[in-house]
Amino acid sequence: MNGKDRIRKLAGWLLLPLLLCGCNQQDDVEEIFCSGTWYVVDYYTNVKWGANNDTSARPVNGNNLEELKVLQQFTLVFSDDGTLEGKIENGTYAGKWQADPDGRTVSITQLKASVGLSGRNKKYIEFLQNCSFYEGNSLNYLRLAPTETVTCIQFTHKD
Repeated sequence: MNGKDRIRKLAGWLLLPLLLCGCNQQDDVEEIFCSGTWYVVDYYTNVKWGANNDTSARPVNGNNLEELKVLQQFTLVFSDDGTLEGKIENGTYAGKWQADPDGRTVSITQLKASVGLSGRNKKYIEFLQNCSFYEGNSLNYLRLAPTETVTCIQFTHKD
């Protein structure tokens, strides 16, 4: 074995641990959740959870522009201390959250609103409380789903 071959072999052995350690597919929960203000896009049905390109999901309010105009003003902001807050129609809310990247699970608890809950506010808060799973990234979308994962609520960042 000549000197160049020895150097290549040594370099390969030195790089191997870096390659193996770089294969961690676990989500960075804080990067995803604590990436700024999330705005509601819509609720979805017929969801194929975990699909790379879920073309079967159907927006609940897709044709109801008046409903979407209000719903898309709802916000959600996760803090790295495990608290969250957001805006709903004519009010605000706050609570606690935690997520586990291993199963992509999420728990949203202790939600309290500054206004009485009815209509779309009640539906939204109840949906958040029933969420068990998440998927998404810090750049452009976050989806939260209940245990059944056939429905979800989708969020995005506004520019």
